[in-house]
Amino acid sequence: MKKDMIAVCDSEAGYAGNFADYLNARKKFPFRAEAFTDSEKLCQYAEKNRPRFLLIAEENLTDQVQKLQIPHMIILSSEKESEAGEDRYVYKYQSAESLVREVMTYCQESPPTELELGYKKKLGMAGIYSPLGRCGKTLFALTVGQILGEQKNTLYINMEDFSGWQKSIHEADCENLSDFFYCLRTGREKPALDTLIHSWGNLDYFSPVSSFEDLRGISFQEWTALFEFLEKESSYQQLVLDIGNGADQLFSMLELCDKIYMPVLEDWISQYKIQQFKNMAEVLSDSLLEKITELHLSFAPCAEKNPDFPKSLLHGKWGAEVRRILEVKGPLG
Repeated sequence: MKKDMIAVCDSEAGYAGNFADYLNARKKFPFRAEAFTDSEKLCQYAEKNRPRFLLIAEENLTDQVQKLQIPHMIILSSEKESEAGEDRYVYKYQSAESLVREVMTYCQESPPTELELGYKKKLGMAGIYSPLGRCGKTLFALTVGQILGEQKNTLYINMEDFSGWQKSIHEADCENLSDFFYCLRTGREKPALDTLIHSWGNLDYFSPVSSFEDLRGISFQEWTALFEFLEKESSYQQLVLDIGNGADQLFSMLELCDKIYMPVLEDWISQYKIQQFKNMAEVLSDSLLEKITELHLSFAPCAEKNPDFPKSLLHGKWGAEVRRILEVKGPLG
């Protein structure tokens, strides 16, 4: 598998070359490192071979380098403490091992940009996510979908390891998301949405994968390919994403959402888990926490499965509560 490239640029004698050699000698380092001793050579190279990451000495950071708009840039500083700002600084004279750890942390934290993915989102996306279980997440997601479906063409996509969908809906043996991604990967035929999408009350839904292994095998880039396909080949205006922890690049997926609803619980263990999630979100993104609305849901009795179940979500105390949340917290899409 071809590795992405990280460019190392430093005019100090031997620094860039030695550090690039050190990176390339590490078998588990996920990038191929290229060394440059001046910014002009870097710019000439980057015009044809655009690196995803750039590790550059502060004195080599010129206006010409800035114009390259390399997605992720780390600045090598000769000072142990640098002023906080948009750019990421690391101290260049620390041990090579410590420097690699900082670089690796940043690389893992940085989600692909829309430019890298070749995908610019047009569909409205409501994300329903919680690091907790048994908090009413899926029931809330289905209710949101039924309510939005009253006015918009809305599609529900379950992205959980174990959706339970094959038991809750009668299409146990129908084609599902696994079949869609098989068509996408092989390119032999165009996926047929009419065999993959079904209706349930006001809401359409994509039959989810039947195996958690299939879900874990779907890359973030493939999910964005699905969204782009829906934009081109369907009339949907709004997606409701029921997101589980098994989704690839979870935080990148959450970043795509216009708004994220997160059901929470009050017990101390749940609160510790929520705080751990928030701490990670704050490290990985400048704006993700602003999209999240925490919900303390009343637990509506889940009635026995019957043809009227979708409609029952719209009425009573539960339906009124969800409508109130959508109105107070702002419209989606």
